Amino acid sequence: MSIIKQLFIQSKRNMLLAVLTSILSAIVGVTLIASINYALEHDMPSLTYSITFYVLMLALLFISGVWSQKLLVSLGHDMVYGLRIKLVSRILQTSLERQEQLGAPVLYNALTRDVTVVANATKQLPISLYNGLLLLAGTTYLAWLSPLLFACSLVIIIFGVWGDFALAGRIKSMMKEVRQLDEDLFRQYEALIEGRNELRLNNSRRHFLKNKRIEPCAESARKKAIKADVIWAMNLNWTTVLVFSLIGLVFFLGMSVESISQEVIVGYVLTAMFLRTPIAMILEAIPSVLRGSVALQAIDKLLLGDIPEGKTIDALPPFSNLSMQHACYEYPSDAGEKGFTLGPINFNLQAGELVFLIGGNGSGKSTLAKLLTGLYLPTSGTITINNIVINKETQERHCAYFSTIFPNFYLFDDILDEKGSLGDDTDPRITHYLNRLAINDKVTIKNGQLSTTSLSQGQRKRLALLLAYMEERQILLLDEWAADQDPMFREVFYREILPELKAAGKTIIAVTHDDHYFDIADKVYRLDNGAMSDFDTKHHVVFSKAHG
Repeated sequence: MSIIKQLFIQSKRNMLLAVLTSILSAIVGVTLIASINYALEHDMPSLTYSITFYVLMLALLFISGVWSQKLLVSLGHDMVYGLRIKLVSRILQTSLERQEQLGAPVLYNALTRDVTVVANATKQLPISLYNGLLLLAGTTYLAWLSPLLFACSLVIIIFGVWGDFALAGRIKSMMKEVRQLDEDLFRQYEALIEGRNELRLNNSRRHFLKNKRIEPCAESARKKAIKADVIWAMNLNWTTVLVFSLIGLVFFLGMSVESISQEVIVGYVLTAMFLRTPIAMILEAIPSVLRGSVALQAIDKLLLGDIPEGKTIDALPPFSNLSMQHACYEYPSDAGEKGFTLGPINFNLQAGELVFLIGGNGSGKSTLAKLLTGLYLPTSGTITINNIVINKETQERHCAYFSTIFPNFYLFDDILDEKGSLGDDTDPRITHYLNRLAINDKVTIKNGQLSTTSLSQGQRKRLALLLAYMEERQILLLDEWAADQDPMFREVFYREILPELKAAGKTIIAVTHDDHYFDIADKVYRLDNGAMSDFDTKHHVVFSKAHG
């Protein structure tokens, strides 16, 4: 979608008003030139009248120009604001599967670079539109001065416009390539930041990342950008040559054709020189506008927002059961290799149960957790909660039953209660949970916000559990929550906290490897290569004691 089209969609009335005021300003500018040309060839009727008229025209030029650009600038900034909010909203409405397919670098690039590029383009639009209308008014004046000269000049104008469009097309194509290279750079930056531990330990990998990945990508982007800027410079100088070619044509035709008066020649030369600045400013804005158009197209191609916008969810009925019937999830194929498949799985969870999921790496535990919570929809089979089948329409309601802590969890600063409001500092639950999780000496709460999240991973998980407590969801899914806890608090978690949560009416699904605590679970299920089976805890306990 073009930026101009986006502006029209956003506010037709203000856009039309801005165009009208720009046209007025352009007409006034050309009128001033025509007045000067007339005064050079004729006696002024009155010096006082002429000065008064000229000053009034200048005032009107200033007012109309400022007014039109104020309208356009406001429209531009409103569009960028709307784009930012709309993009955030679309990402929030995009399924986890689609977000994972795109990858974090692509989304970061859209939110940061693309929106910034569009913002820069909108800053150029008021200048481009104003100067474009000034150019249109100027060429209309030239046609009025001498249709013969204008007809001859039209050949140069058409030739110039054709050259501008051809070069602009090349520039836009290169801008797309530069943007793709920038996206690749974002991926390497992610490796640079997220892989800092591995890079610090491995000197060879550090050099490989810098010399074989980041440097070639940055170099390609640099060369493409330079080439695009050189083509733009050619375009700018090409137009300058055409303007002077037009002046030369007017001069030589004026000397050769008797019907063309000296007044017309002077008017043509004055107008052509006056129009040189608008043309240069339009051309100067072209790269930014092209980058903005490329960025908008790239955002549209992300195909975000595949989930209907969530409405306010009414109070949920009490959770009674969750069931999976022949549920499968198949990851898409990658480079001709078939993706991992989970299932078919048959599983039943009753209210108040404490269930453990176990299995090795790659067995499908995380995929199952995302299916259970509604983050993924099954590719076949069904999942129901309280006998309601989960699909795109019911997905939001299904998710509302769950609080989760995944291994790659994000710890938010804000504490939200069960109503989605910022937590009250005086809420006794906050003080109780801080003490119960043994982090009351590390963190304080002010205005519903955590004083810090810069803690060890185990302590950060305790804070995440605090946030889950406050949400008061009916089902808790904890994926390897105890893995980063010290042995003493791990014992507290399994022997005290989980039984307390169960006694409070919570239904708990815990992904774990801690076989010493299997006895506290109502059920234990094992996952192996995407298949689920019951796990015999009694046999395991006997075996563990015999080999203890």
